[in-house]
Amino acid sequence: MRRTERLVIPGVRSETAGERDNGKTFVLTEMSAYEGQDWSLRALLALAASGAALPDGALSTGWAGLAGFGLTALLQAPYGALKPLLDEMLTQAKYAHEPNNPKHPLTAITPGINCPVEEIKTFLTIQLALFKLHTGFSPAG
Repeated sequence: MRRTERLVIPGVRSETAGERDNGKTFVLTEMSAYEGQDWSLRALLALAASGAALPDGALSTGWAGLAGFGLTALLQAPYGALKPLLDEMLTQAKYAHEPNNPKHPLTAITPGINCPVEEIKTFLTIQLALFKLHTGFSPAG
């Protein structure tokens, strides 16, 4: 069974810019082993293509190899390589509109007017939490 984690955006929700996602709950789910290995290999290759020096054997270490670099290292990768990876990562997060009602369906995070994410910083918060879920390490470290 895949690990899951609930991420609650801190603060009290309001319509004020910067506070629209406060209090929202997102459910994060670990990728399958196959998906995770594929994703991490593409991320490591994007890093290598950007000129980052990968340690010997990094391409065979998957998420563990990425943990050594941190999510912020991926920002060295070209946008064309990075965007699909970050978009794919977001498919592992769902919005819990009614977090205390387990029967209420979760909502996918999709672009456009109906996206449940209303603040730019929330995307980074979700992506950092997903990185930690997959590696076991805090990306800030």
